[in-house]
Amino acid sequence: MEIEALRSFVYRVAAMVDRNEKVIKEAAMVKLLRSETYNRVADKALQIHGGICYISEYPIERFYRDARITRIYEGTSEIQKNIIAAQLQRNYKRGRE
Repeated sequence: MEIEALRSFVYRVAAMVDRNEKVIKEAAMVKLLRSETYNRVADKALQIHGGICYISEYPIERFYRDARITRIYEGTSEIQKNIIAAQLQRNYKRGRE
């Protein structure tokens, strides 16, 4: 369900890009949602398969490890949250002017 929601959001933002719209806030939202979703899915997979997943011979171990790094590269989750907040503030100020 989370993956499908993310996919839908990615398509919406891609359509905005195709229409040459500004997507600063939306791009940050997609990046944040993507890394958070990946981490939740990898964590659930680890829970389902138990301790065996910590062994490097299984792909879930790599997925779990890779999921964690997505919060760091391409802008940390906190930076993405700051970008989203700044864009929301900017839009709010424009609406009041």
